[in-house]
Amino acid sequence: MREPEFKVVDPRRRFLLWFVPPLAVFVTGLVVLLVSGHITGPFRSVTVVRALFASKRDFFQDEQVKRILMARGYQVHVTPIGSRDLADKPDLDSYHFVFPSGHVANEHVKKRRAGKHVVPYRPFFTPVVLATFREYAEALKLAGVATPYDTGEKPLYYDLDMAGFKNLSADPSKDQWSDLGLSNGNKVLAQSPDPCKAYSGATLVGFFATAFGDDPPQTLEAAEELARKVKPYVDAQGQAGEDMAPKYFVPEGRTHAVIAVIYEHQYIAYQLRQKNIDTERVLLYPEKQHQSTPELISFTPEGDRIGELMMNDPELRKRAVELGFHSLSWNGESADDFGTYIAGRGLPKPPAGEAGRVQLPKAELFERMLDVVGDCK
Repeated sequence: MREPEFKVVDPRRRFLLWFVPPLAVFVTGLVVLLVSGHITGPFRSVTVVRALFASKRDFFQDEQVKRILMARGYQVHVTPIGSRDLADKPDLDSYHFVFPSGHVANEHVKKRRAGKHVVPYRPFFTPVVLATFREYAEALKLAGVATPYDTGEKPLYYDLDMAGFKNLSADPSKDQWSDLGLSNGNKVLAQSPDPCKAYSGATLVGFFATAFGDDPPQTLEAAEELARKVKPYVDAQGQAGEDMAPKYFVPEGRTHAVIAVIYEHQYIAYQLRQKNIDTERVLLYPEKQHQSTPELISFTPEGDRIGELMMNDPELRKRAVELGFHSLSWNGESADDFGTYIAGRGLPKPPAGEAGRVQLPKAELFERMLDVVGDCK
């Protein structure tokens, strides 16, 4: 009978026998991923860029925009603020760039940066509009102050006569929606953010100013006089709030704001997110339009790079259109990709750019008007 044999196995060999096969698989996979470029992102350095944003911050807060910028090596840290507060912020120079919404803030920022690095970029524009609901637009149509722009059984866009709208608000026999045949006893008015802080609120001042004449004031005295005429129509809404879009787009939007001053891109982006077009929410375009053309104003080379990407990067420009913006070229001309894209999604092209534009007063005169209307200072 043979004696039992005992073999001594080197533990290092046993470990290698277990570890080498999965290691080989891992290394092979790693090589494939590196060659294909799928995992280089985490190892790429990322530059954090600090910026102040007004109403267009929703573009940079979009998840797809964040991913695109990250793939280019940039992360934009967003600090939200109203356009006017942005322009007056004491520590403006501590940011790489700012993105105010309108010309008053744009010019004020550039003036403060005189003699320093300042490069403006204009990647897109969006009109300021009055968003409402179909029954209210139709009531204004019957009152003779709104006209459907697009053909169809349920138009989404209406042209609005601001002088006629102003007169409704001032006429005791027609200044309530119930006077126009609706079961709503509230006054006929538009609600906007604070004109002292938000550019859309300031634009409502400009809209009402056109109801008193087409020529903007040329002197400080004329600007103050016009502002005093406009003030009652803005004061009628009561205490102004923040961005009106979130209140307008919720299911109970009618209870918050019958007519809300928002940006067209907010409405277009909302419609593009819907499975079917929401035909109950519509837009009123004052016959004298105003297009918000925000400027990305860079203070540093890092800010320059973000501006250049906004103007040149195909993915960023495509995403801007998907978010409802009209893209602009380097020479300031609008591209046709906006109309093509939304038409492909079943939305009619809005009247943006086809009507006359509000000729706002010079920045310093308009700022004085806002002070008078909004009791800003």
